[in-house]
Amino acid sequence: MNVVVLEAKARFSLKRAAVPRSGVGVRQNACMDALSPDDYWRRTRRLTLVLLLAWAAVAFGPVVFARELSVEVFGWPLAFWLASQGALLGFCAIVIVYAWRMRRLDEAGGADEPG
Repeated sequence: MNVVVLEAKARFSLKRAAVPRSGVGVRQNACMDALSPDDYWRRTRRLTLVLLLAWAAVAFGPVVFARELSVEVFGWPLAFWLASQGALLGFCAIVIVYAWRMRRLDEAGGADEPG
């Protein structure tokens, strides 16, 4: 057999042997180093602050530039349509980014979901 294949099999069998077989509350990846609680909360606060700033930019940014658009669509200014639709997409993107990053942080911090 190829040396790389044997090495991969040995590495896989070591990882499987390192994971305890008891079911409840066991992390799936025993090779991952957990973050310290201080580091976990520092990263969580930083993520929250960055996304809060993104929320402010999405909510209040279009208002600054809206007066420059003087086109009307169905009697409403074009800036109204762009701000309302763009803000909804921006807010959805913020929620998706938060959920994705927090899942990664929880996994790195050793947090297990119940069930």
